[in-house]
Amino acid sequence: MAKIVSFIIPKGGCGKTTTSVNLAAYIGIQGYKVLAVDMDPQGNMTQHLGYDTEALQGTLLNLFLKETDIDNVLLKKDENIHLLPNNYDTIKRIGELESHYTPAYLLRDVLYPIKDNYDFIIIDCPPSLGLFSINALAASTDIMLVVAPEFFPMKAIKPLYQEYQEIKEKLNLSLNLKGVVLTMADMRLRHSREIVEIIRTNFKKKLYSTYIRINVALKEAASYGMSIFEYEPKSSGAIDYTLFAEEFLRDFAPAKKKRDYYEKIFQELKEKERTDILKLAKEKINSYNKFVISELPEREIVKQAVLIERNKQIEKLFPYRQGV
Repeated sequence: MAKIVSFIIPKGGCGKTTTSVNLAAYIGIQGYKVLAVDMDPQGNMTQHLGYDTEALQGTLLNLFLKETDIDNVLLKKDENIHLLPNNYDTIKRIGELESHYTPAYLLRDVLYPIKDNYDFIIIDCPPSLGLFSINALAASTDIMLVVAPEFFPMKAIKPLYQEYQEIKEKLNLSLNLKGVVLTMADMRLRHSREIVEIIRTNFKKKLYSTYIRINVALKEAASYGMSIFEYEPKSSGAIDYTLFAEEFLRDFAPAKKKRDYYEKIFQELKEKERTDILKLAKEKINSYNKFVISELPEREIVKQAVLIERNKQIEKLFPYRQGV
Protein backbone atom coordinates (compact mmCIF):
# COMPACT_ATOMS: atom_id res chain seq x y z
CA MET A 1 0.00 0.00 0.00
CA ALA A 2 1.32 3.41 -0.95
CA LYS A 3 2.42 6.09 1.45
CA ILE A 4 0.22 9.08 0.60
CA VAL A 5 1.99 12.34 1.37
CA SER A 6 0.52 15.84 1.09
CA PHE A 7 2.85 18.81 0.61
CA ILE A 8 1.16 21.83 2.09
CA ILE A 9 1.44 25.38 3.41
CA PRO A 10 -1.42 27.92 3.18
CA LYS A 11 0.76 30.51 1.47
CA GLY A 12 1.67 30.85 -2.18
CA GLY A 13 5.20 31.04 -3.55
CA CYS A 14 6.84 28.76 -0.99
CA GLY A 15 7.93 26.00 -3.35
CA LYS A 16 5.26 23.36 -2.67
CA THR A 17 4.84 22.44 -6.32
CA THR A 18 8.57 22.56 -7.03
CA THR A 19 9.21 20.28 -4.06
CA SER A 20 6.44 17.78 -4.78
CA VAL A 21 7.33 17.52 -8.49
CA ASN A 22 11.06 17.13 -7.99
CA LEU A 23 10.60 14.65 -5.17
CA ALA A 24 8.26 12.60 -7.38
CA ALA A 25 10.78 12.83 -10.23
CA TYR A 26 13.67 11.64 -8.08
CA ILE A 27 11.69 8.77 -6.57
CA GLY A 28 10.65 7.74 -10.08
CA ILE A 29 14.28 7.86 -11.24
CA GLN A 30 15.14 5.45 -8.45
CA GLY A 31 12.60 2.93 -9.71
CA TYR A 32 9.65 3.50 -7.39
CA LYS A 33 6.11 3.79 -8.73
CA VAL A 34 4.79 7.28 -8.03
CA LEU A 35 1.40 8.89 -8.50
CA ALA A 36 1.45 12.70 -8.50
CA VAL A 37 -1.88 14.27 -7.56
CA ASP A 38 -2.56 17.91 -8.44
CA MET A 39 -5.08 19.14 -5.87
CA ASP A 40 -4.63 22.78 -6.83
CA PRO A 41 -7.10 23.99 -9.52
CA GLN A 42 -4.37 26.32 -10.76
CA GLY A 43 -2.83 23.17 -12.21
CA ASN A 44 0.78 24.12 -11.45
CA MET A 45 1.86 20.54 -10.81
CA THR A 46 0.21 19.46 -14.04
CA GLN A 47 2.09 22.15 -15.96
CA HIS A 48 5.37 21.44 -14.17
CA LEU A 49 5.15 17.85 -15.34
CA GLY A 50 4.81 19.05 -18.92
CA TYR A 51 1.06 19.06 -19.62
CA ASP A 52 -1.18 21.79 -20.99
CA THR A 53 -3.99 22.32 -18.48
CA GLU A 54 -6.29 23.67 -21.19
CA ALA A 55 -5.92 20.56 -23.36
CA LEU A 56 -6.77 17.90 -20.78
CA GLN A 57 -9.33 15.25 -21.73
CA GLY A 58 -10.27 14.74 -18.09
CA THR A 59 -9.27 15.91 -14.61
CA LEU A 60 -9.78 15.10 -10.94
CA LEU A 61 -13.04 17.04 -11.17
CA ASN A 62 -14.51 14.43 -13.51
CA LEU A 63 -13.44 11.66 -11.15
CA PHE A 64 -14.92 13.41 -8.13
CA LEU A 65 -18.25 13.78 -9.95
CA LYS A 66 -18.05 10.23 -11.34
CA GLU A 67 -18.33 11.49 -14.91
CA THR A 68 -15.58 9.19 -16.19
CA ASP A 69 -13.24 6.45 -14.99
CA ILE A 70 -9.64 6.84 -13.97
CA ASP A 71 -8.19 5.40 -17.19
CA ASN A 72 -9.52 8.46 -19.03
CA VAL A 73 -7.85 10.88 -16.62
CA LEU A 74 -4.58 9.27 -15.55
CA LEU A 75 -1.55 10.66 -17.42
CA LYS A 76 1.61 8.55 -17.68
CA LYS A 77 4.68 10.76 -17.91
CA ASP A 78 6.86 7.67 -17.96
CA GLU A 79 6.91 4.13 -16.65
CA ASN A 80 7.21 5.17 -13.01
CA ILE A 81 5.54 8.60 -12.79
CA HIS A 82 1.80 9.00 -13.30
CA LEU A 83 -0.35 12.07 -12.76
CA LEU A 84 -3.93 12.92 -11.84
CA PRO A 85 -4.21 16.43 -13.34
CA ASN A 86 -6.27 19.47 -12.44
CA ASN A 87 -7.31 22.80 -13.95
CA TYR A 88 -9.57 25.82 -13.35
CA ASP A 89 -12.73 23.91 -14.30
CA THR A 90 -12.65 22.47 -10.79
CA ILE A 91 -13.25 25.93 -9.31
CA LYS A 92 -16.17 26.58 -11.65
CA ARG A 93 -18.00 23.55 -10.32
CA ILE A 94 -16.95 23.67 -6.68
CA GLY A 95 -20.60 24.00 -5.62
CA GLU A 96 -21.30 20.51 -6.96
CA LEU A 97 -18.36 19.13 -4.98
CA GLU A 98 -19.39 20.86 -1.76
CA SER A 99 -22.90 19.42 -2.04
CA HIS A 100 -21.58 15.86 -2.20
CA TYR A 101 -22.75 13.76 0.74
CA THR A 102 -19.14 13.24 1.90
CA PRO A 103 -17.27 16.23 0.44
CA ALA A 104 -14.14 15.71 2.58
CA TYR A 105 -13.56 12.23 1.18
CA LEU A 106 -13.76 12.84 -2.56
CA LEU A 107 -10.03 12.30 -3.08
CA ARG A 108 -9.82 9.39 -0.66
CA ASP A 109 -12.51 7.56 -2.63
CA VAL A 110 -10.63 8.15 -5.91
CA LEU A 111 -7.31 6.94 -4.53
CA TYR A 112 -8.50 3.93 -2.54
CA PRO A 113 -8.95 1.53 -5.50
CA ILE A 114 -5.53 2.35 -7.00
CA LYS A 115 -3.28 2.98 -4.02
CA ASP A 116 -1.78 -0.50 -4.13
CA ASN A 117 -0.49 0.21 -7.65
CA TYR A 118 2.06 2.70 -6.29
CA ASP A 119 4.84 2.97 -3.74
CA PHE A 120 4.19 6.67 -3.13
CA ILE A 121 1.36 9.08 -3.85
CA ILE A 122 2.54 12.69 -3.73
CA ILE A 123 -0.17 15.37 -3.39
CA ASP A 124 0.44 19.02 -4.24
CA CYS A 125 -2.01 21.10 -2.19
CA PRO A 126 -3.37 24.58 -2.98
CA PRO A 127 -2.19 27.60 -0.96
CA SER A 128 -5.34 27.70 1.17
CA LEU A 129 -7.14 25.64 3.82
CA GLY A 130 -10.33 25.03 1.88
CA LEU A 131 -12.10 21.97 0.49
CA PHE A 132 -9.18 20.76 -1.63
CA SER A 133 -6.61 20.85 1.17
CA ILE A 134 -9.07 19.15 3.52
CA ASN A 135 -9.53 16.39 0.93
CA ALA A 136 -5.78 15.96 0.60
CA LEU A 137 -5.25 15.61 4.35
CA ALA A 138 -8.25 13.32 4.75
CA ALA A 139 -6.75 11.00 2.12
CA SER A 140 -3.12 11.12 3.29
CA THR A 141 -1.02 8.97 5.55
CA ASP A 142 1.50 11.80 6.05
CA ILE A 143 1.89 15.53 5.53
CA MET A 144 5.00 17.59 4.84
CA LEU A 145 5.07 21.30 5.64
CA VAL A 146 6.90 23.30 2.99
CA VAL A 147 8.21 26.52 4.51
CA ALA A 148 10.25 29.36 3.09
CA PRO A 149 12.28 31.02 5.90
CA GLU A 150 10.40 34.30 5.73
CA PHE A 151 7.89 36.09 7.95
CA PHE A 152 4.59 35.41 6.11
CA PRO A 153 5.13 31.68 5.49
CA MET A 154 6.00 31.40 9.19
CA LYS A 155 2.66 32.99 10.08
CA ALA A 156 0.90 30.33 8.00
CA ILE A 157 2.23 27.45 10.09
CA LYS A 158 0.03 27.97 13.15
CA PRO A 159 -3.39 27.81 11.39
CA LEU A 160 -2.14 24.89 9.29
CA TYR A 161 -1.06 22.95 12.37
CA GLN A 162 -4.45 23.59 13.99
CA GLU A 163 -6.15 22.35 10.82
CA TYR A 164 -3.94 19.25 10.83
CA GLN A 165 -4.90 18.43 14.42
CA GLU A 166 -8.61 18.94 13.72
CA ILE A 167 -8.57 16.76 10.60
CA LYS A 168 -6.60 14.09 12.43
CA GLU A 169 -9.19 14.08 15.21
CA LYS A 170 -12.33 14.20 13.06
CA LEU A 171 -11.50 12.81 9.60
CA ASN A 172 -8.27 10.83 9.55
CA LEU A 173 -6.95 9.33 12.78
CA SER A 174 -3.90 7.83 11.08
CA LEU A 175 -2.63 11.14 9.66
CA ASN A 176 1.01 11.76 10.61
CA LEU A 177 3.09 14.94 10.49
CA LYS A 178 6.08 13.59 8.59
CA GLY A 179 8.24 16.69 8.68
CA VAL A 180 9.11 20.23 7.69
CA VAL A 181 11.28 21.10 4.69
CA LEU A 182 12.77 24.54 4.11
CA THR A 183 12.74 25.92 0.59
CA MET A 184 14.05 29.06 -1.12
CA ALA A 185 16.56 29.37 1.70
CA ASP A 186 19.49 31.75 1.93
CA MET A 187 21.30 30.90 5.14
CA ARG A 188 23.67 33.82 4.71
CA LEU A 189 20.83 36.00 6.00
CA ARG A 190 20.46 36.36 9.75
CA HIS A 191 16.68 36.53 9.37
CA SER A 192 16.64 33.11 7.69
CA ARG A 193 18.82 31.56 10.37
CA GLU A 194 16.59 32.98 13.11
CA ILE A 195 13.47 31.48 11.51
CA VAL A 196 15.19 28.12 11.18
CA GLU A 197 15.89 28.16 14.91
CA ILE A 198 12.25 29.00 15.65
CA ILE A 199 11.07 26.07 13.50
CA ARG A 200 13.63 23.73 15.04
CA THR A 201 12.49 24.72 18.52
CA ASN A 202 8.82 24.13 17.74
CA PHE A 203 9.13 21.01 15.60
CA LYS A 204 12.27 19.47 17.11
CA LYS A 205 13.17 16.36 15.07
CA LYS A 206 10.55 17.06 12.39
CA LEU A 207 12.76 19.60 10.59
CA TYR A 208 14.69 18.01 7.74
CA SER A 209 18.42 18.60 7.81
CA THR A 210 18.39 19.25 4.05
CA TYR A 211 17.16 22.64 2.89
CA ILE A 212 16.55 23.83 -0.68
CA ARG A 213 18.65 26.82 -1.69
CA ILE A 214 17.44 29.57 -4.01
CA ASN A 215 18.32 28.41 -7.51
CA VAL A 216 17.10 30.00 -10.75
CA ALA A 217 17.33 26.66 -12.57
CA LEU A 218 14.40 25.38 -10.49
CA LYS A 219 12.13 28.12 -11.87
CA GLU A 220 13.44 27.60 -15.38
CA ALA A 221 12.79 23.86 -15.19
CA ALA A 222 9.19 24.51 -14.14
CA SER A 223 8.64 26.88 -17.07
CA TYR A 224 9.79 24.16 -19.47
CA GLY A 225 7.61 21.48 -17.88
CA MET A 226 10.60 19.53 -16.64
CA SER A 227 12.03 18.31 -13.36
CA ILE A 228 15.35 19.75 -12.25
CA PHE A 229 16.95 16.37 -12.98
CA GLU A 230 15.86 16.60 -16.61
CA TYR A 231 16.62 20.29 -17.02
CA GLU A 232 19.91 20.83 -15.18
CA PRO A 233 21.24 17.84 -13.22
CA LYS A 234 24.45 19.72 -12.35
CA SER A 235 22.64 22.56 -10.58
CA SER A 236 22.52 23.21 -6.85
CA GLY A 237 18.76 22.62 -7.09
CA ALA A 238 19.32 19.05 -8.31
CA ILE A 239 21.84 18.42 -5.55
CA ASP A 240 19.52 19.80 -2.87
CA TYR A 241 16.51 17.81 -4.03
CA THR A 242 18.64 14.65 -4.26
CA LEU A 243 19.67 15.04 -0.62
CA PHE A 244 16.13 15.90 0.47
CA ALA A 245 14.63 12.93 -1.41
CA GLU A 246 17.15 10.51 0.08
CA GLU A 247 16.34 11.85 3.54
CA PHE A 248 12.62 11.52 2.76
CA LEU A 249 12.99 7.91 1.61
CA ARG A 250 15.22 6.73 4.42
CA ASP A 251 12.61 5.64 6.93
CA PHE A 252 9.56 4.93 4.82
CA ALA A 253 8.55 1.31 5.22
CA PRO A 254 7.50 0.80 1.57
CA ALA A 255 10.96 1.81 0.36
CA LYS A 256 12.74 -0.40 2.89
CA LYS A 257 10.46 -3.36 2.25
CA LYS A 258 11.02 -3.13 -1.48
CA ARG A 259 14.81 -2.92 -1.08
CA ASP A 260 14.79 -5.94 1.24
CA TYR A 261 12.71 -7.94 -1.25
CA TYR A 262 15.12 -7.25 -4.12
CA GLU A 263 18.13 -8.11 -1.98
CA LYS A 264 16.60 -11.44 -1.02
CA ILE A 265 15.88 -12.31 -4.66
CA PHE A 266 19.39 -11.25 -5.76
CA GLN A 267 21.09 -13.40 -3.14
CA GLU A 268 19.04 -16.42 -4.23
CA LEU A 269 20.23 -16.16 -7.84
CA LYS A 270 23.09 -18.19 -9.26
CA GLU A 271 26.49 -16.50 -9.38
CA LYS A 272 26.43 -16.05 -13.17
CA GLU A 273 22.94 -14.55 -13.01
CA ARG A 274 24.10 -12.07 -10.36
CA THR A 275 27.12 -11.13 -12.46
CA ASP A 276 25.01 -10.61 -15.58
CA ILE A 277 22.47 -8.47 -13.75
CA LEU A 278 25.17 -6.27 -12.21
CA LYS A 279 26.85 -5.83 -15.59
CA LEU A 280 23.53 -4.78 -17.15
CA ALA A 281 22.82 -2.46 -14.22
CA LYS A 282 26.10 -0.59 -14.73
CA GLU A 283 25.27 -0.14 -18.40
CA LYS A 284 21.75 1.08 -17.67
CA ILE A 285 22.44 3.63 -14.93
CA ASN A 286 20.39 6.71 -15.75
CA SER A 287 22.12 9.85 -16.98
CA TYR A 288 21.61 11.72 -13.69
CA ASN A 289 23.36 9.05 -11.65
CA LYS A 290 26.08 8.73 -14.31
CA PHE A 291 26.80 12.41 -13.75
CA VAL A 292 26.97 11.93 -9.99
CA ILE A 293 29.24 8.90 -10.40
CA SER A 294 31.60 10.76 -12.71
CA GLU A 295 31.82 13.70 -10.30
CA LEU A 296 31.98 11.74 -7.03
CA PRO A 297 33.46 8.33 -7.88
CA GLU A 298 34.43 7.44 -4.32
CA ARG A 299 31.11 8.26 -2.70
CA GLU A 300 28.57 5.77 -1.36
CA ILE A 301 26.12 7.16 -3.91
CA VAL A 302 28.01 5.21 -6.60
CA LYS A 303 27.16 1.91 -4.96
CA GLN A 304 23.59 3.05 -4.38
CA ALA A 305 23.12 4.02 -8.05
CA VAL A 306 24.22 0.55 -9.20
CA LEU A 307 22.04 -1.07 -6.54
CA ILE A 308 18.99 0.90 -7.64
CA GLU A 309 19.51 -0.04 -11.28
CA ARG A 310 20.12 -3.64 -10.28
CA ASN A 311 16.75 -3.65 -8.53
CA LYS A 312 15.05 -2.36 -11.69
CA GLN A 313 16.43 -5.32 -13.62
CA ILE A 314 15.30 -7.75 -10.92
CA GLU A 315 11.82 -6.25 -10.93
CA LYS A 316 11.46 -7.10 -14.63
CA LEU A 317 12.18 -10.75 -13.84
CA PHE A 318 10.50 -10.98 -10.44
CA PRO A 319 7.79 -8.29 -10.11
CA TYR A 320 7.73 -6.94 -6.59
CA ARG A 321 4.03 -7.33 -5.84
CA GLN A 322 3.98 -10.94 -6.96
CA GLY A 323 6.67 -11.75 -4.45
CA VAL A 324 5.25 -10.00 -1.41
